[in-house]
Amino acid sequence: MPEPLPQRSEPAETPQGRPVERGVARTPIWRTAIARKVTALACLIAAAALEYYLVNIPVAEVGGEFPPATVRARAETVTFDHPGLVDGGTCSFGYTPPTEREKVLVDAYFDNAQLSQPTVQAFRSFQISAPASAGPITYLTSTVGQGACSTKFEVTPVSLPESIQFSQTSSDSLQGYRSLGTSFAGSEAEVTLTSQGAMQNILSPCKVELAVGDWKQVTAGFFPIKIRVPAGAHFRFRWQDLDEKSAIFENKSAALTLVQFGPLASDQFTAGAIRITSANPKSASNPPRLEALAEHKSSLTVESFAINKNQLEVSASGKGKVLKDGKVVTKTNVLEALNKNPTLSALFGAGNLALIGWAGRMFFPSQRKKKSEA
Repeated sequence: MPEPLPQRSEPAETPQGRPVERGVARTPIWRTAIARKVTALACLIAAAALEYYLVNIPVAEVGGEFPPATVRARAETVTFDHPGLVDGGTCSFGYTPPTEREKVLVDAYFDNAQLSQPTVQAFRSFQISAPASAGPITYLTSTVGQGACSTKFEVTPVSLPESIQFSQTSSDSLQGYRSLGTSFAGSEAEVTLTSQGAMQNILSPCKVELAVGDWKQVTAGFFPIKIRVPAGAHFRFRWQDLDEKSAIFENKSAALTLVQFGPLASDQFTAGAIRITSANPKSASNPPRLEALAEHKSSLTVESFAINKNQLEVSASGKGKVLKDGKVVTKTNVLEALNKNPTLSALFGAGNLALIGWAGRMFFPSQRKKKSEA
């Protein structure tokens, strides 16, 4: 019998009667070799960028740049943004002599200020007509006989200040002299000065020469003089050790902690930022020589504020970043911290090896995988 001829298989049809085309299934683009290589390369770049960031996080302890930092007399100023007290109160400061027998004179100079209303009324009770208008004010002290005239002062902002600035407008090269200039931004300030000393033969050992513009008055101290200073107006204090026996001025070459902050007379206060800038910048856009910025929603702690003859000295601590001439200089090396912990270091190293191994397989697949794909 003749062999039956082979029959051609007809293409399958769809329910609508259209033939279905048969072909090789296409591989999704994300499973192709080139896509795997691009993904592996992107992961390696991302890991390298992450490790670089961990080595150079610009938030660290700022104390390394304030051990302390110096503010040169007549050349620089230091500004504390949003100053406050450690307990959360409004930042104020003052000076109190250790005893009434300290022969340290304190003078005060105001570029533009006015006597407060209670002080004007106090002078009226002595039949003295004191001016209530604003102008330059000086408060100069001296001693009578062999007595000691001690002066204390308090500086209190009327409202929350935006910043407080300190400087030294003159360099006091003479031994026993110290000076401090200041101004508040965003708030008026009230300054209270009180001079007194141990009475001698029913006489006050103090002589206070108060001048407001052309008006002058000499008093014997013992009652406070309150002065109102507008926001932004500059004023300064100067200390003079008369007999060079004061306990505070014992080390005449060292920076002295003369002012304390807050009603508890603490050496510390807080600030959102600290900037040391030129007193006469060539351009408003010039960055500060040294700047510390607190980490978000935190504050820096000013641990000490000392006054030397020709510079101020500021020590600070806290989380933040420090810039010198506008460039970040504080870095936190998280990888170094991880390497100090054996467990975390091993886990981090294993993760790096796994990532490198996986990326290597994406670029150089094994021969078995190549054959299976073929």
